[in-house]
Amino acid sequence: MSLFVRPQDLKSKSRTLRHRDTRRKLSSILFDSLSRLDEVAVIGSDPLVTHFAVSLGLEAASLATCQAMLDERLVTLVGVPSRHWFRPDTMKLLLSLKAEMERCGRPCVLLPQRAITMLARRDAGRERARMLIELIRDPVRMGVDHACCSRHIGDPVGCRAMQLLTGTDCLP
Repeated sequence: MSLFVRPQDLKSKSRTLRHRDTRRKLSSILFDSLSRLDEVAVIGSDPLVTHFAVSLGLEAASLATCQAMLDERLVTLVGVPSRHWFRPDTMKLLLSLKAEMERCGRPCVLLPQRAITMLARRDAGRERARMLIELIRDPVRMGVDHACCSRHIGDPVGCRAMQLLTGTDCLP
């Protein structure tokens, strides 16, 4: 038995751990931010996202999911790491995942990593979380038609969340 570990194996393992840590961080921010709001009941992660991600060939372990009850309806939020959000081929697959979720009667919102990390900021985190919930409730009133998705393949609600929470467009 050899104790030699190939450098590429170490690199792959390191990447996997980084991706898992990013997912955990995004999940934690979503759960903590939404749990602070009285009008939202956080349920937990959504295994249906994992099912569809695997069937589409996506890296399911890198997606942060959060199911929440909002106005007596179940909504799934999917935190999308920046390395996926800014890749058109991956975003097309994620939009297919969203469509599959909605075909099952499960509203789904794809949120970019940058927008989610703004929820963790102590200065206005609760206010930003409320803004996100209002955007999910009524995207048109919150200006989803001003989202930058015409120049970037993405979820219009996620694009608008990026604009509202970070002050920048969701373009690379």
